[in-house]
Amino acid sequence: MPQAKELIKAKDYVYKLLSYCQRSTREVKERLRKKGFNPAVTRKTIKYLSEINYLNDQEFAKSWIRSKMQSSPVGRAVLRYQLRQKGITEEVLEQALGELSSHYDEFRVAKKLVASRRLRYKGLKDQKKLKKRLYDYLRRRGFSSETILQAINHKP
Repeated sequence: MPQAKELIKAKDYVYKLLSYCQRSTREVKERLRKKGFNPAVTRKTIKYLSEINYLNDQEFAKSWIRSKMQSSPVGRAVLRYQLRQKGITEEVLEQALGELSSHYDEFRVAKKLVASRRLRYKGLKDQKKLKKRLYDYLRRRGFSSETILQAINHKP
């Protein structure tokens, strides 16, 4: 019977975690492990929450991408890396990024970021230095070299 009580405690803990924000299965598993829950209880909790659709990595990935693109847009490379860090499988990742392609124009986003950064660097007279800074900024944000060069060389 003690395992039943631990299972209830684990579910309650995860409900509390999910009330703050959506999480991936791996994130929940990791949090339960850190909290000291028995591996069998963790498995049962994950299974139960997946069955009732409280844990759904596919929905988590899509939601996380949408949120990320609204708050601080990045390129596909960064999205891919960050979702992998959250334990999203390659198959789920590809599907979520595939759906993103239908309404996400990486060039348009990069162009917008370049325009806002140009304002920040308006006092900079050296065009070579300006382009390097813009390139480095977009590269850190995960945009491809091709997209970056197009965005930097685009005339508004």
